[in-house]
Amino acid sequence: MRAALIAVVLAACTSAAPPPVAAPKPVEATPAPPPTKDEVIQRSHAMLDAYDRGELTKLEPVWSEHLLHFEGGKPATRDDELDQLRKRTKDSSHIAQRTWSDETVQVTADDAVFVGKASEVEGGNDSHGGGFRYAGWYLLQWAREGAAWKVRLWTWQRVGHARDHWNDVYRNNVGFEKQPNRLLVEIAKGLRPGTALDLTMGQGRNVLHLAQAGWKATGIDIAEEGVRLAREEAAKRKLELTTIVADIDSWDFGKEKWDLITMIYPGPFHQAWWNKAKVGLKKGGVFVLEFFAGDPANPRGGGYLASELAAAFGDGFTILRNDEVEDRPDWALDKAKLVRFVAKKNN
Repeated sequence: MRAALIAVVLAACTSAAPPPVAAPKPVEATPAPPPTKDEVIQRSHAMLDAYDRGELTKLEPVWSEHLLHFEGGKPATRDDELDQLRKRTKDSSHIAQRTWSDETVQVTADDAVFVGKASEVEGGNDSHGGGFRYAGWYLLQWAREGAAWKVRLWTWQRVGHARDHWNDVYRNNVGFEKQPNRLLVEIAKGLRPGTALDLTMGQGRNVLHLAQAGWKATGIDIAEEGVRLAREEAAKRKLELTTIVADIDSWDFGKEKWDLITMIYPGPFHQAWWNKAKVGLKKGGVFVLEFFAGDPANPRGGGYLASELAAAFGDGFTILRNDEVEDRPDWALDKAKLVRFVAKKNN
């Protein structure tokens, strides 16, 4: 009897127990609907404008963790770009004015691609702060990431060939120093005139100075417009000057042909020219370079390091100058960190 009563009580307790509570399902973010074409255009413009102004708080929410920014050289990641923006100073180069045309948008369920042509003017003054004009194509890929659309790919390419860019620079005639480079003037003053080769001669300010000082001077550049201006100025001054329109990457410097070779603001990523210059210099010849100083933490920046120049000319040369200084550059800014390098080929 007692056993039966116990069984009944246990059964009642068991049946009265509440059922187990199921774990709540995670709330999934509602997928963001595809933007309209007009929205893609507006968002693309806004993102680039925020980048020009260095507005991190507007960029971080719209840049994908997988962002790649590519304009030639080494692609930059989201972290690379954010790091560079944090380092940006008030006088850093930026686009101050951008006019759009030929905009195209394609939208699917998961991505949207914007392509647009922009005519741009860089900020700053026309002598040292900037003023450069550009025309190029932007491509931005927006991708769906949960409840948001974010930029995953960002590219820019110039309209036409690099030659066209430099022709525009010299045709516009703004954004760079018109007088000969101060380092070159100082070094050349102490040398006996001989044969001189000026790489990336531009409109000829440096090669004309050398010709005026008695050097048998040759200038080479990819931009016909710059070379034309140099020829006209040489004729006006009645100077003998050899000018060459060519791609310096493939042009032969010769062997032990030059008493002086200059690389004055040649642009980034031209270390291969150093090796050609070392071969092309005569014994006792001098190599002169001035450009923006590099940042070891950002090799994509394209500047030159004093240490890498010293290593490149450590064998067979005597280094006369290898300075990293804060000074006024010949291009783009009122003040920047520069590398000034001079080496003499041993006899």
